[in-house]
Amino acid sequence: MTYQYKTHQIQDILSKEKCLTSDDTLELEQSGKSGKGRTFDTRPELIDGGYHHMRYLGKAPVLDDPTTYDTSFLLANHRVRGIGYNEIERQNFRFKKSIPRGWHLNVCDPNLPTNDDKQNIHQPLENFNPTDFHDFINQTSKIWKIDLGWEWEGELFK
Repeated sequence: MTYQYKTHQIQDILSKEKCLTSDDTLELEQSGKSGKGRTFDTRPELIDGGYHHMRYLGKAPVLDDPTTYDTSFLLANHRVRGIGYNEIERQNFRFKKSIPRGWHLNVCDPNLPTNDDKQNIHQPLENFNPTDFHDFINQTSKIWKIDLGWEWEGELFK
């Protein structure tokens, strides 16, 4: 089965400006056994362009620990980008590629087989140091050019 977007089309979609629809807002939902974690799931659209089934979602299992935060950008129900943190540098289970210590950007290509070294590349994110979940959301949405249409006011984690 082939993926509906070619590699250059994925890059093109990611490089274009996006926003949330008028009926969609970024709402944080409680998660985890204690209810102290947070998740979000939105469906951005291109500001100028055709419709593409996109999702921008993330989680903060431990709100006061930014190193637990994770976010993904999906296109047609396939993860094409992700941002996460690794405490230590490690090798993947095939020992073919290194996953760097610290914050990294996952560059995923659903066009490639899962055993291809280039199917999920981990690129270090220099100068990416979110201070809290709100800052993490702002920084990751800017990387993927998503205008969330929000102004920061008040308490995010009520």
